[in-house]
Amino acid sequence: MARSKVKNLLLLKQIHSAVSQIKKGKLDKALETLDKAETSARQSKSTDALYYILFTRGGILYSAKEYDQALEAYEKALEAGSDLLKTDPENADYQHYMGTTLSNTGNLLKKKSEIDKADEYYSQARKIYFDLIKKDPQNAVYQSYAGENLNNYGELLMESGSLEKACEILREAIEIYEKLYKEKPDNLGYQAELSVALSQLGGCLKHQVPEESGAAKEKLEKALELQESLLDQQPENEKVKEAIALTEERLKGL
Repeated sequence: MARSKVKNLLLLKQIHSAVSQIKKGKLDKALETLDKAETSARQSKSTDALYYILFTRGGILYSAKEYDQALEAYEKALEAGSDLLKTDPENADYQHYMGTTLSNTGNLLKKKSEIDKADEYYSQARKIYFDLIKKDPQNAVYQSYAGENLNNYGELLMESGSLEKACEILREAIEIYEKLYKEKPDNLGYQAELSVALSQLGGCLKHQVPEESGAAKEKLEKALELQESLLDQQPENEKVKEAIALTEERLKGL
């Protein structure tokens, strides 16, 4: 968030203090500081600062597995984001705020097994990022956030049995991450997200259309190649090891 948008210097200091406490692992202290910052933001009617405070609180509570409280914080952040868009509906930063919050809320609802609501939030985030990328097609930040949302959305759809739509969403994710990875082949994050999308699409094709086994195998083998490359660079990364195991499982029978 740009400093110029946070007019109250005390409020800015409180936000920075909370971020510092988070980095030090002092989550309870950070939440206490954010409570004070929220009060200050509401008193000074600094809506963009209020959004950031609520969004940050939601992330802390999510990490602490306090899912109900995290959901409440994200829903309040969405209210603040909606208020920002009412004042300036064409503001790309505000649209980005909403896309990010909707996507994160979808992740939380998925964790809580609220599938229909998670679908709704992922879908809204997808539309926002589609519109942002259409207006600014070279913006790597928008593309990366859009791709991450699509990967999570695709996973939700696969788990709920909506395979046709899942494959559509995952193809969109792959298109985004192939472009990003081509432009920055040293970016391990892009490589990881591309491998996830490829692996998920391979699994989706395998179960949706058995006659597409050749295409499924191709996607899975490409995913595995990327994941093994990641493991060579990060041999202690447990998430990469889990991703490899999942891809290998999906390859069985092909």
